Amino acid sequence: MKRAALLLIPMLSTLVAAGPVEAKSKAFCRQYAEDVASRRANGGDVVAGTVLGAVGGALLGGALNGKKGARNGAIIGGVGGAVVSSAGTSEKYRRVYRRAYAECRAS
Repeated sequence: MKRAALLLIPMLSTLVAAGPVEAKSKAFCRQYAEDVASRRANGGDVVAGTVLGAVGGALLGGALNGKKGARNGAIIGGVGGAVVSSAGTSEKYRRVYRRAYAECRAS
C-alpha cells in the first residue's frame, strides 16, 4: 500500500504543477477568427443580391420603359443589389469575427 502511495505522489504533483492552460496567442486567434468569419460570412450573399437586384430592376424597367428600360433597370438593380448585400455581409463578417476571436482568447 505504501508503495502504491509513493508511486501516486509524483504523478499527482505533476498534475498540480501543470496548472491552468494558457490562453492562445493573439496572432493565433486572429487567424482562427478570420478563417471562421470567411467560412460563415461568404461572398455568395453578394452574388445572390446582385442577381436578384438585376432581375428585379430588369422587370421593373421593362414594365416602365420597354427594352431600354429593362437594360438600364438590370444595371441599376444589379449595382444596388450588390451594394445592399455586401453591406449586410460585411456586418455579418465583423460579428462572426468578433465572436470567434473572443471565444478563442477565452479558451
